[in-house]
Amino acid sequence: MSLVQAVKDGALVESSASKLSDSTTTTSSSSSLDKQAFLQLLVAQMKYQDPLEPTSNTEYIAQLATFSQLEALQNLDDTLNANEASDLIGKAVMLKTTSSSTGDTYYTAGYVDAMTLSNGDPYLLVSGNYYALTDLYTVLDDDYYKDYLSTITTDTTDTSTSTT
Repeated sequence: MSLVQAVKDGALVESSASKLSDSTTTTSSSSSLDKQAFLQLLVAQMKYQDPLEPTSNTEYIAQLATFSQLEALQNLDDTLNANEASDLIGKAVMLKTTSSSTGDTYYTAGYVDAMTLSNGDPYLLVSGNYYALTDLYTVLDDDYYKDYLSTITTDTTDTSTSTT
């Protein structure tokens, strides 16, 4: 809700600004609270606090400690994701991707050749293409992957032989 709102005949008048504020609050409450949103809330609280009744020092320090914990946990999560991706180098994996244009799901199997970080997110190099770590479907056993490859090679050879 807006901080200043018109009153007509003793009732609050809905303005487009207050409606927009309500819809923004509704949509943002369903998303997760990241460190940027937490910091914005903290700054807004300090900006609009009542000067006659300021927030106590203990509340302010507790909020800063919560912010520090949130940032540390997110950094730890980023580090764990990067370690998970680097541990996959040399292993056979299957990746599941979805086409943004058609919505079709594709599976790609191959060995992870390298890992890189882009904007803090790990990407795996498989068969000459980079895939996000979130596209990882499963890690394959090496023997299973070799059998899978021989099956595909055999099917392709049999098909090409029967069509010629």
